[in-house]
Amino acid sequence: MIILLWLLLAAVPWLIGAGVLAVLYRKPASPVRMTDAWITGGLCCIGVAEVLHLLGTFGQLPLSRLVLLWHGVMAVLCIAALLLVALTCRKQKERFQILPERGGSFVLPGIFLLMVLIQTVYVYCMPAVATAGDITAETLHSFQAADGIYLVNPLTGQAYTQGLSLRYRILGLPTLYTILATAFQVEGTLFVQNLIPVVVLAGTYMVYYRLARLLFGNDLRKKYLFLILVALIFWCGEGAVWLDGYGALHSAWLGTSIRNLILLPYALSLGLEKDLRHTWPGMLLCVLAEASICWTFNGLGLCLALLVILAVLDQIGSSGWFRRLTSRIPGRKEERP
Repeated sequence: MIILLWLLLAAVPWLIGAGVLAVLYRKPASPVRMTDAWITGGLCCIGVAEVLHLLGTFGQLPLSRLVLLWHGVMAVLCIAALLLVALTCRKQKERFQILPERGGSFVLPGIFLLMVLIQTVYVYCMPAVATAGDITAETLHSFQAADGIYLVNPLTGQAYTQGLSLRYRILGLPTLYTILATAFQVEGTLFVQNLIPVVVLAGTYMVYYRLARLLFGNDLRKKYLFLILVALIFWCGEGAVWLDGYGALHSAWLGTSIRNLILLPYALSLGLEKDLRHTWPGMLLCVLAEASICWTFNGLGLCLALLVILAVLDQIGSSGWFRRLTSRIPGRKEERP
């Protein structure tokens, strides 16, 4: 079942994301890349899980019913996405780019892939490091034992004597883990602390590859040097709980780790695109995903703050007084629209 789970975690988000991007980016010149599709599909899966979580929390639907609904919704989305991808491939097959750019030496890509492989084995095989305040695995087990969402206290196994915070009850990441672990009959602790970190690590490097592609274009040497540097930073930063290296290698299942490793870099890469009219749906997905998995101030989190800052900087950069100011810099040529 674990092998089947790996295959589905790789294929289903990509298929759903490819279908979504095929609809959003209809221009023939707009390619649908594997990294963008997988991240977009993963965010859509988080959204589906959040809806089911709310049905279980406020609609009192049992976990067994939520698992059935998850299978049904995923089947419908996959069939719809498959039809969209097939129709788009029939007309514009070149839009779908599954493999990265070819050409150049394989030395740097090989070094990067070797580092990622070592980190993957390290994350999957190493016993999880206890994170202060984290009860994700206990929450998953309580959902399975009670066949419901937040019916019993995960630490005591008894019914809640006091009401839970509304913001806490809205967070749907434990429900997503519970549905997947139950659907594929994987032990909860193994699923949370060993399987999910591998998936998050893969998504992290997809996001940073997208950022590298945006920064360095078709220069493969610079892109893979950038990715190798990111991998080295993760290794060097695994010893401190406030660094992303610790989140990537020791606590990738947490909502805060997913936000820092995937959502923020992805939102940044979308915000740096020239045509924001095509990227705003992805930005909105990042904001909604963070509100669904992280304890934020009424849903207003770092992704929204980042996008507001980028929007303000974009307005300042396009203003007339800023262009006049930068035109006075010696050696700088003003770009003409």
